[in-house]
Amino acid sequence: MNWRKYLLPSIILLLLVLFVAYPTFSVLFKSLNVDGRIGLDNFISAFSNPRTAGTIWGSVLVALGSASCSTFLGLVISLTVFKTMLPLRRLFTAAAILPMIIPGFVSTLSYIFLFGRNGLITYQLLGLDWDIYSWKSVVIIQTLDFTTIAFLLISAVLAGIDRRVEDAARNLGASEFQVLRTVTLPLLRPGIFAAMLLVFLRSMADFGTPLTLGGRFDTLASASYTQLIGTYNMEMASTLNVILLVFCLAVFWFYSRIQSGGSNIRLQIQGHRKVLGLNRKVKATLWGISLLFSTVVLMLLASVFLAAFTKHLGANYSLTLEHFLILPQRGWNSIMNTVIFATVTSIVMSLLGIIIAYLVTRIEFRGRKIIDLLTTLPFAIPGTLMGVGYILAFNRAPLLLTGTWFIIIAVTVIRELPLGLRSGASVLLQQSRSIEDASAGLGASGITTFRHIILPLARPALLVSALYAFVATVQTVGAIIFVINPGNKVLSVDVFEAIYRGDIGDAAALSMVMLLLASLGMLAIYIISRREVMQSWFRRALAARTSP
Repeated sequence: MNWRKYLLPSIILLLLVLFVAYPTFSVLFKSLNVDGRIGLDNFISAFSNPRTAGTIWGSVLVALGSASCSTFLGLVISLTVFKTMLPLRRLFTAAAILPMIIPGFVSTLSYIFLFGRNGLITYQLLGLDWDIYSWKSVVIIQTLDFTTIAFLLISAVLAGIDRRVEDAARNLGASEFQVLRTVTLPLLRPGIFAAMLLVFLRSMADFGTPLTLGGRFDTLASASYTQLIGTYNMEMASTLNVILLVFCLAVFWFYSRIQSGGSNIRLQIQGHRKVLGLNRKVKATLWGISLLFSTVVLMLLASVFLAAFTKHLGANYSLTLEHFLILPQRGWNSIMNTVIFATVTSIVMSLLGIIIAYLVTRIEFRGRKIIDLLTTLPFAIPGTLMGVGYILAFNRAPLLLTGTWFIIIAVTVIRELPLGLRSGASVLLQQSRSIEDASAGLGASGITTFRHIILPLARPALLVSALYAFVATVQTVGAIIFVINPGNKVLSVDVFEAIYRGDIGDAAALSMVMLLLASLGMLAIYIISRREVMQSWFRRALAARTSP
């Protein structure tokens, strides 16, 4: 056996076991620990306690509500953008994608500004005294935040539908609405189901929105945080996270099955899209819902700017910069930490992702599927479970990492690693192995081929995935809040704590910095993507002109 062939896969497998499997099993073991013995008492207690049982089923119902509403909005906006010629379609697209750069806490903060007890709309304009702290507000904010996911997934399927399939229905006498109902929507079914499952997964794992807007309402994620931080009941916090993990793994399995089936459908029906000639009532409905969503999103964004630059939103609208005084007092350290952690995470994740993708797609060895599974698994693991797992796994010798920068970077890299793997694998699967075989035939080693062939060809995907990881790390809070200490705080945690304390102006000022960092990352992604599109178009045009 050639031991060199297994050296790198063994190192990667060891790292994945250490930073993915070990923390997960640490949480599972802690949930089964009852006064030093192994048992199911914690789970029996959780399901027999009316409040905890209500939290479990309340989490599921809220996630179902958020998934249904987000998917409906994503479907409506996708149809408006891709299947009509209605005005403001670019605005609707921008509004649907905008929540991607708005951190969840910023949306929550904006919602409080606009609809809280002293809200600009509810109190100042309408004179209402509305208590927003309930499960309803959680559903509303999660719907606004996660509509982006549904829009992107459904749009990807919608853009691939061959217009000839719809034309065939028209030739058989179907009206435009019948084409939509009997052809377009059934072909969108894989994307719709995938969007619902993915939003359900994200909603179940969200702990910040229920914690700040839920009031007495708790979800599994927020309750596990309260159990750990409030009462330091590590056993019950672990138990709630294991229950949450079971739901997330089940949903992720269904999502993977739908994605694998949906890809075959899209490959069979790719082609040019064509708008639907729907009647005025249907168009007005689609346009009205899209406009309402876009208006709310833009209002949320504008309210953060207004709160950051006014003395007191809702009471004193005098312009001021006093909220930004928090930056030299406490913010600079958090900003530097955020930039450093996000930069290191993006670099390590993209490189490690392409290395694992190369091993999984190009090298035959035993254990390849295990590496693929362990790399993808963090996508389904809730952030709260990962945070608790890292506390349990790395708080004693010889793996005493708690309180260090390394543990924060490890959490953020592992959280974003599935993106690096999938983006790298998608590039490698599209490339012919003939170039690599030619390199090997000329005597180049595997490392030389990887460095001079694989990396240059995968550079665009590496850059985009790295920038996405940068944006996600700037916004993350669910996993790292458990391993943060005062010396290595980041902006997202500072915003969360400011909202929790009621320092709304300070939270808005810090949110502005987060928005700026996230916007720069997304702008870089857009520039790189446009550059690749233009280069591809130029190559095709040049080939067309030079061909006989």
